[in-house]
Amino acid sequence: MYIFATNRMKRINSLIIGQGIAGTMVAYQLQQRGLSIMVIDSGKINTASRIAAGMFSSISGKRKTFDVEMFTKQKFAIGNFRMIEKLLGVKFLREENIIQLFHSEKEKTETLERMKDENFSAQIELKNSHIKNIKDEHGSIAIKNSGWIDCELMLKAYRNYLIENNSFSIDNFKYDELEIKEDFLRYKDFEATNIIFCEGYQKRKNPFFENEHIIPCKGDVITLKHANHRNKKILKRSNYFLIPTNEETVKAGSTYLWSNDDEQLNESHGIEIKNKVDEIFSDEFEIINHQTAIRPTTKNREVIAKQHSLYKNMFMLNGLGTKGIIQAPFYANYITEMIKIK
Repeated sequence: MYIFATNRMKRINSLIIGQGIAGTMVAYQLQQRGLSIMVIDSGKINTASRIAAGMFSSISGKRKTFDVEMFTKQKFAIGNFRMIEKLLGVKFLREENIIQLFHSEKEKTETLERMKDENFSAQIELKNSHIKNIKDEHGSIAIKNSGWIDCELMLKAYRNYLIENNSFSIDNFKYDELEIKEDFLRYKDFEATNIIFCEGYQKRKNPFFENEHIIPCKGDVITLKHANHRNKKILKRSNYFLIPTNEETVKAGSTYLWSNDDEQLNESHGIEIKNKVDEIFSDEFEIINHQTAIRPTTKNREVIAKQHSLYKNMFMLNGLGTKGIIQAPFYANYITEMIKIK
């Protein structure tokens, strides 16, 4: 945490509230524009951004569709993440095919039928060989233009970068201490031209965007360990994913408990995920870590990326949903293009 050694007011271009995926991408893009910022974050360990799967794929949804618009956003996001890796000197992006395991012959038949669509088939690599140590009796396909971002590593590394540049403060933002002036905003020791709220589920406390509704969706992720585990592929089956994070551990998830804002860890949810893993692997794993967090979702999955109707120097980016890792750079760019330079 950066602590100011002076009582003098610090003037900056933008205050950013929250350092999840949304806040980090807003911070990065503003800094790339040469604008001064201060990120205020509560420092909470288990947040939706920090435990997020971080997977991206050219094919998505239950119907396994190829969305041209989303694919364009994905390419934009990957370009941003590559530049952030270079800036931080940290590798957190893995581009590789995701192996989609069919859970039934019906799903397999429906998916292969979609191969008639050229846009879809261009993203697919048919696989006929059995994957060692994997129970894939119904077969699988490889999805091209896919991969994984280690969100926890990326957010931690960017936080360190912000700290090194005196642009980060651990604090619980207090809305009643925000003074809104005609040409600027004042908060504690800061005078800012703009403020961007990127609070995730904590948005429920925000009095300035009361008409923007967040629907809580609780999710769980577990880390599993096996000394002799040999699979190195990113696997997906139905709504569950499995990501090898190193030689011995696999990250697996996730549960989706809609309209659930209970932040307490429930051991049964971790066991539920473990049982799904056991249906796929012939290896035996043990749970070594279990994390839970509340995702901020919206009705019809609409991203909240807007300027306040009254205060033109106040913005919000939230509700990025399950494709948040891909949506964040695009909508952060949308927000930052509206930012006042003054």
